Amino acid sequence: MTALPRIGLLLACGLLLTGGVAPAQAGPWEVTPRVRLSHTFTDNVNRAATSREAESDSVSQVNAGLTARRAGGRTALDLAYNLRGMAYWDDDQRNRVDHQFRANSTTELLRESLFLDASASYDQRILDAREGLGQDAITAGDNQTDVFRYRVSPYWRRAFGRLASAQVRYSREGVDYAEAEADSLDSTGDRLQASLSSGPMFTTLGWGLTYSREESDYEDGSAVTFETLEALLRLNLSPQFSLYAAAGEERNDFQQDPGRARPDDNFWRAGFDWAPTVRTSLGASYGERFFGDTYSLDLRHRSRFANWRLSYAETVDTLSGYERVDTLQGLQGEDVFIIFNPETFTFEAWELVPDVYVSKRLDLTVSGERRRLSWAVTALRDERSFETGRGDEQIEALRFNLGLEVAPRTRLRANGGWQWAEYAADGREDDLLTLGLGVTRQLGPRTTAALDLRRQERDSTAAGGDYEENRLTASLTATF
Repeated sequence: MTALPRIGLLLACGLLLTGGVAPAQAGPWEVTPRVRLSHTFTDNVNRAATSREAESDSVSQVNAGLTARRAGGRTALDLAYNLRGMAYWDDDQRNRVDHQFRANSTTELLRESLFLDASASYDQRILDAREGLGQDAITAGDNQTDVFRYRVSPYWRRAFGRLASAQVRYSREGVDYAEAEADSLDSTGDRLQASLSSGPMFTTLGWGLTYSREESDYEDGSAVTFETLEALLRLNLSPQFSLYAAAGEERNDFQQDPGRARPDDNFWRAGFDWAPTVRTSLGASYGERFFGDTYSLDLRHRSRFANWRLSYAETVDTLSGYERVDTLQGLQGEDVFIIFNPETFTFEAWELVPDVYVSKRLDLTVSGERRRLSWAVTALRDERSFETGRGDEQIEALRFNLGLEVAPRTRLRANGGWQWAEYAADGREDDLLTLGLGVTRQLGPRTTAALDLRRQERDSTAAGGDYEENRLTASLTATF
């Protein structure tokens, strides 16, 4: 499916979501058009390994789009569209126009019982993320593809007085890549999730039953099935502290190398949740699945000037889950636009492969503000162990953003990050360092100007994998 038919399909989906159910006292549309004009000079647009091979270029870019929101009645809808055009002054063969679209909706089909969620997105992603920053379109060249994702999910929920509550959800979803070299990774999937849990009458001892089944089919002929049945008991020792234990069976089916533990097995987990104050919460668990011992941790604390979160999780996933469109539900405002934002760098290290993997991920985030200063620091460590002989992949990263209001309507920014990635399949290691400085000036109620300087460099064990780039960007953003 080419880009224009995809856009037509997305627009048709949008019309269906907004007009498929007659709104009852629906609220007015909130429409916000936006435009961003920028000009960038880069001294290494082709990410060459040596200064002799590096090509400099100037790139003029326009991002024009809008967000639209509607709530009230029986449907809540968020839409966002952005057109990104890039013109290269020295090499017009690089010129391109990208369409980007995201939509989320929730419709109440039957009052307080039957609902329909729908999501769709169309944007760009890196084909081989080892080539650089995942959201950096200027130097991506041919190493990117358009990708269309969708999800349609009806669900039913009901409360049985104070005794119990139930929910059943079905989801149909898909991922479609535009580039021919990624066609084999296109996928469609079906998910069924059902749960029955104790109601308010169970104050000391709570319980829950959950069932889920997920099937994903890829264009290369491979298929993945995850199926889980679990029963849980929770003991509430106080309003702040509870213990729980869960056990069940998983019947999974996917491609594995000989010698791997079969994914059909019983499992269990036990843990606690503790909230000693309204500002602090801690949850932790230990258990066992087919791949071995499992652990989880979720620590949150809100102090006067900062918010802290430390989390660790071990999950089994695949490419279709990584691309799942319902991860876009939390996007708001400017975030829906896939434009280069000097304040935020997105690090991606994973290849596009359909193989099932076990992910062990540790995240630490600290953010806050005080007077005129705001900051955010994120650290992560993620290890993916594939169930085939592809070889493990590991990433460690540290990112930061600082903002200081130096005068009315004027803000200085410093940002950047470091990433280390290792790929066992070919023994490759990459170190990527990014640093940026910028200044933003509010010219009017709806107009902002910015000037940003960025340096990026990578050391790689792969031949020709090293590069350095310096970039200067001037931009003007307006909303209407």
